[in-house]
Amino acid sequence: MIKLVISKPNWSKSHPLNDLVLAYDAIEHKLVYANHYEKMTVDIDYPADEGMLIDDWKAGYSYDFAGRPNYCADILNYWMTNKPLNHIQWDSFYDQDDFTYYYPLDKMIEQLCEDVPHYKDMADFNKLDKFHNDFINAFGELESNGIGVNTDFTKIFGDHMLKYIHKKKIYQNYNFFTTTSRPSNSIHNLNFAALTPDMRKAFSPLNDIFVEFDFESYHPRLIAKLTGYDFGDKSVYGKLAEDLGVTEGEAKTLTFQNLYGGVRKDIAKMSEFFRGVEDLVKVFYDEYMTRNGILTHIYKRPMKRANLGDLNAQKLFNYYIQAYETERNVTILNKLHTYLLERKTNIVHYNYDSFLFDYAKEDGKETIHDIQKILRKDDFIIHSKVGNTYGTLKDYEF
Repeated sequence: MIKLVISKPNWSKSHPLNDLVLAYDAIEHKLVYANHYEKMTVDIDYPADEGMLIDDWKAGYSYDFAGRPNYCADILNYWMTNKPLNHIQWDSFYDQDDFTYYYPLDKMIEQLCEDVPHYKDMADFNKLDKFHNDFINAFGELESNGIGVNTDFTKIFGDHMLKYIHKKKIYQNYNFFTTTSRPSNSIHNLNFAALTPDMRKAFSPLNDIFVEFDFESYHPRLIAKLTGYDFGDKSVYGKLAEDLGVTEGEAKTLTFQNLYGGVRKDIAKMSEFFRGVEDLVKVFYDEYMTRNGILTHIYKRPMKRANLGDLNAQKLFNYYIQAYETERNVTILNKLHTYLLERKTNIVHYNYDSFLFDYAKEDGKETIHDIQKILRKDDFIIHSKVGNTYGTLKDYEF
C-alpha cells in the first residue's frame, strides 16, 4: 500500500500547483519517492514491472509513476465496503499551504504507517477494473479542466478564495465515494451543487461562451429504459398528464411523489408507466433480500446488504436509480473527453442531469452537433442554454 502526500492537502487535488511530496510503501516500510526538504529523490524506487497500489487516486492522477500501472485502494475499498479508506486529515496538524514540504519526515511516516489495510492479492481488481478506470478518467479529466471565474468570484465567495485561482480557473472536487456513487462536489466551503443563480454569475467561459445541455425528465426516462416503457418523443409529463387526467404541472408533482415515495394504487391503475415502476421496485427488493445485495446496472458494482443495511424497498429503488444515473453519466463523460481531446472546447462542470461546456467558436458548430449526438444516444431528449456566465444562461436551440 503506497500512501501519497501532496503539497497542498487542503486544496483541490487536481490543482496544477498541488505537487507530490511523498510516496511511501506503508506495508514494506519503504520510501518510494520524496520531494521533501529532508529528502529528495529523482526516480521511483519500485519494481518497474509491478503495478502500484496507491491509497488516493486523485493525489496520484497527475503522475504516471514512470509508466507503472497504478491501482487505487480507495476504489477497491469502496467496491467491497461502500466506503473509501480513512485518510489522514493533515489540516488537523497544520493548515498552512505547502506545510507538508517541511513537516518532519519521520513524523509524517509515522502517521502514514497507521491504519494500513492489507489485501491478499490484486485479483479483486479484475472484477472492478472498468469501474475503476472509467470513474477515475471521467472525474479526473473533468477536475483537471477547471472552470473559469471572473472578478465577481472573490466578491461573492470572499477574498480568501483568491489564492486558489490559477490562470483564471478554480478547480473542483468531485467525490463519488457516496452511498450511490452520485458525486458530491465541494471545495473550500464552496458547494457546487448548491450554487444560487447569483453565485453562478462568478463563473465565466475562458473560450467564447458557456453552453449547457441538460436531459429532459432524466429519471423517468432512465426508469422507462429499465421497465421497457417507451415515452417516444413525447413530453414525459405531457404523456403522464393524459394518463392521469391532470395538468402537466400536477403530473410532474405526482411523478416525483410516486417515484421517490412509493407508487399509489390509484396511480398504478391509471398508468402503465407507474405499474412498471411498481413491479421494478418489487423485483429489486426481492433480489436484495434473497441474495443479500444487488448489482448496479452498468458496472455491476455490488450494493451489499451487509454495507447498506435493511433498506426498505423504496429507498433501495432510489439508490439504484441514482447509481444508474451516475454510471450512465460516467460513460457519457468519457465519450465527451475522448471527443474533445483535440479541440479547444472542454467540459467544465457536471451536475447530475446537466453538462456545462466552455465552447470555442473556432471548433465550429459541428462540435456542438456531435456533442448533442453523444448526449441523445438511446433517444434521450436534451435542452440547451448559452450564456456569458453560468448564472445568465438562456434557452437556445442549435
